[in-house]
Amino acid sequence: MFKILCNLAFCMGFAYSMQSYTLNKSIITGNTLATDVEKIPSNVSVVDNKHIQYIPNTKITDTIKKLSGVRVDNDVGFNPRPKVKIRGINYGTLLMLDGVILSDLEGENRILNQISLYDVERVEVARGALSSLYGAGAIGGVVHFITAMPTQFQSQFLLSYGNELYKDTAEKNLIRAFASVGDVFIDKRLRVKLSAGLTHSDGYSSFPTLLPSSETAPNNINIPTDKAGNHILGDGGRRDYAIYDIRLRAEYDISDSDMLSSMISFSNHNYTFGHFKSSVKDSAGQDIHLINGKDYFVGSGLGGMGTYSHLLGNLTYQHDFLESYFKIAFSTLNLFSLWQDAKQGEGDRYGGAGTTQDIDSTSNYLDMFYRVNLNSIHSLNTAMQFRYYTFTQLNANMTNWKDYKSRTDVYRSYGGKAFVASAYMSVDSEWLPHLSSTLGMRYDYWKNFDGYLLDNNNPATNRNNQGAISSVFSPKASINYAPNFLQNIILKSSIGSGFRMPTMRDMYQFTHSNTYWKINPDLKQESALSFDIGVEYQHKGFEGKFYYYDTELWDMIYRSGTGKENNPYQNVNAGRGRIHGVEISAQVPILSDLYIESNYTLTLATIIKNNAKKDTEGKQLAATPKHMVNIALNYLPQYGLYASMWAYYAPAFYADDLNTPALSDTYGNYESQFTLNAKCGYNFKNGIDISASFANITNNRYYDFYQVAGASYSLQLRYKL
Repeated sequence: MFKILCNLAFCMGFAYSMQSYTLNKSIITGNTLATDVEKIPSNVSVVDNKHIQYIPNTKITDTIKKLSGVRVDNDVGFNPRPKVKIRGINYGTLLMLDGVILSDLEGENRILNQISLYDVERVEVARGALSSLYGAGAIGGVVHFITAMPTQFQSQFLLSYGNELYKDTAEKNLIRAFASVGDVFIDKRLRVKLSAGLTHSDGYSSFPTLLPSSETAPNNINIPTDKAGNHILGDGGRRDYAIYDIRLRAEYDISDSDMLSSMISFSNHNYTFGHFKSSVKDSAGQDIHLINGKDYFVGSGLGGMGTYSHLLGNLTYQHDFLESYFKIAFSTLNLFSLWQDAKQGEGDRYGGAGTTQDIDSTSNYLDMFYRVNLNSIHSLNTAMQFRYYTFTQLNANMTNWKDYKSRTDVYRSYGGKAFVASAYMSVDSEWLPHLSSTLGMRYDYWKNFDGYLLDNNNPATNRNNQGAISSVFSPKASINYAPNFLQNIILKSSIGSGFRMPTMRDMYQFTHSNTYWKINPDLKQESALSFDIGVEYQHKGFEGKFYYYDTELWDMIYRSGTGKENNPYQNVNAGRGRIHGVEISAQVPILSDLYIESNYTLTLATIIKNNAKKDTEGKQLAATPKHMVNIALNYLPQYGLYASMWAYYAPAFYADDLNTPALSDTYGNYESQFTLNAKCGYNFKNGIDISASFANITNNRYYDFYQVAGASYSLQLRYKL
């Protein structure tokens, strides 16, 4: 009856208090009533605390990358801008933390990997077009990260240390620490939790230093080349980074029917690239770091140094009536970031001329939700939401790129604002004990305004007072049926529409490093019609799912070009696209607490019609693998020895819209991918847990655009009371 999806964010991204229920081995979140698993109208996965704590995970996005239909793009080492794709759709996944939407007007979720993995109690992933619930940005699905609140005194402390197994291949000196404490007061009416996390690493190198195509290599030295013909001077340096995350949550029961809740968090990650390694040697065998007197190991636009801070706040009031429920919530998410690098060919690794990319953005939400039981069969959900976004990016010159205070004139800037007003209504109906349906409709009025681009280096591209208005209806219908004559089987189907507004990054991405971009501020919104049908089976510990999905896209936003100077990347609207495929998953018990989990995803993402570029028709979308396979063997008892081994595989896929075959060992390509990861430990009844994790055991250093980290280990001590 769509309750889980409505309750995930109160149909529109609301923050809410947590009540957990155990249903068929899944923990389902609700506000007043839990939704039976058989009534959830789509392919939904719930990652519980056991899977978060005892299976190989190093950061928050690792909890979902093992699931069918889910891909985290370019996810190597620490990923400062994690982009989660469900069912192959770019920027089509809405991400939330405790009901607060994390995506900004740029379409980024920089805060995501700043959130401590160990603060997350549960993750819920809903696949399919969910714009009928959440509006723009939910064409592919929704991911909701949920932290827990105490019911009695509780505390947790964790410390881990990790390092590479082979020199210069993986994270060096990776240290993680986390602590939390929570308690209840005033006859358990007041619940408070404080948590804090720290991660520090000396990093590893994930991309090469390339000699600019405009520079001629000296004749007296030998510079290696990759399969794309680029001259490789060495690596791009290791990312030395630190992440801080602190969060305070509180809930207060004003009365038996009224509750006030709040959350505030501050998080930051900062990094510096260094320890560059040269691949070029002189006649005496010494490393060469200067070519024609210039230091090209800095200034690529891929390294440099930066600091990114997020301030998140939420305040919620809810009231329970006898047959209805009301909630109002205000949330705000703010980003303050500074990044700087040398000006290529002018500055060097010690200082000198440089440039910046400084971003300020804010996302504000006001949500109101009302639910009423009309009778024993029908329930009505209604909601209104208002959003206000701002975004500004400044590129300035610097006299010394190593000094944050040496900024001078701004040579390029872009930004904009958006206002969104939305209304939602749905009817959940339980016609029979084994037959339920949902019929919903959402209306969004989206206004982009005050958009601009000022580029002193290319004034012909300048834009002022850019804006766009969209008025969109997003309906969706679903049905769930568990026939008596087919015991333990659930049939599900849904159809709905969705849309996505172009992001600031879609429109104004600019050239950096040796990657050339052409802006496109005239992008139109992307529209979608999505259909899926599936069957789920559960019996005696065995769980199986099979889903077929089809998403038809109009004015599909995709990346064209090859990124070369004569054929730059550009985000464009294709006339028509189609993404369809299957998701198959199974959990097979072997012995008590020992079981296999596996899944397979087929994603056929095709450009159907593109009048502007006919030779792309029939091609697979760039950066979208056709096949993904995960398989894990888990032994997870409540106490004692536990172990997990997880493997992932995807064959090579394309980096451009002409489907140029992937090149091996070459930056910017997507090679055949295989990783094997493991974790084992011992969980004592007194709350102490000791474990060892091993990542990429086979040391397979393929390129997922960037080069992945090699084999590494991590030793962890955890205490939970």
